[in-house]
This record gives sequence, C-alpha cells and structure tokens, in this order.
Amino acid sequence: MNRKMLVAGGLSLVMASGAYAGDQVVVSVPGVEIRADGSISAPGVEIGPGGSVKAPGVEIDKGKSGSGNRLSTTGVVVEQEGEGDGNVVITGDGGTINSSVSRQNLAVRGSNNRMKAAGDVLTMTVDGNNNRIELEDRVDRVVVTGNDNTILVPNDDAVIEDSGKNNTFPRG
Repeated sequence: MNRKMLVAGGLSLVMASGAYAGDQVVVSVPGVEIRADGSISAPGVEIGPGGSVKAPGVEIDKGKSGSGNRLSTTGVVVEQEGEGDGNVVITGDGGTINSSVSRQNLAVRGSNNRMKAAGDVLTMTVDGNNNRIELEDRVDRVVVTGNDNTILVPNDDAVIEDSGKNNTFPRG
C-alpha cells in the first residue's frame, strides 16, 4: 500500500511539475526549469547542458575542462589555454580589481585601474597606462609595454622587462 502511494505521489509530482515532449522531460517549479538534457533555467541564470553558465554580466563557457574555455564579466576575462587554470586578463578601464591567481599569467590591458593580486603569478603583463598594481605574494616575471604604471613587486628575484615609459617597480 505504501509503495503504491509513493509511486502515485511521484507520478503526481512529475505530472504536476513536468511536461513530456517526446523523450524530453521538463521539470519546473515556480521560476526554475530542469530539462532532460541537463540544462537549468532560473530567473537571470541559464546553465546549458554542457556546463556553460550565463547570467547578467557573467558568462562561463564549459567550466575548466578542455581548452578554449572562458569566464568573463565586465572588464575581466579568464581564459584557459592548454593545461592549468588559464590566464587572467583585465580589459576594463578605471576599475578597482582584486584578483587571486594560482600559478597563472596575469595581463592588464586596460588603463587607470587599481588592482591587488594575491597568489603566485607566472608572468604579469601590463599593456595599459596609469595602472597601480600590487602583487601580494610572488611574481616570476613582469613585462610592461604601457606607460606611467606602478607595479609593486613582492619578491627581489622577479625579472622586470620594461619597454614603456615612466613605469616604477617598488619592491617589497
């Protein structure tokens, strides 16, 4: 008797909250849909069957598997190239940015940014101008082509390549 009630209750739930479309089952509760292909839709958020996530101002393509994946929000792009956690690329202008990296490359292509970066940076590349960047933990190499940047370098053994003008590299 209990098993029949459980099965009947389960079918009622599926029928009340889902719709059959061929082999596709869409389960929905107010504001949320879960589709048979694994995709999920909720107010302002769409999760695709392959793991991509879209929300206002944020896009994550496939997470961390494979190559060519990317996460982006206004002024910040994280791209995975090859193995590892990818490169963090700052493209915005006039922002205040806090970032954390783990054996990644960090690039600033925007200008007039104030940035703090924690973690182990492989190569810090600055193409923009008038940025103030504080590297808190370690950097192996700093490459600057922009002008009037201040980059606080935490370790004394970092290699500095400066082809820009009026850039400063306080150590500490």
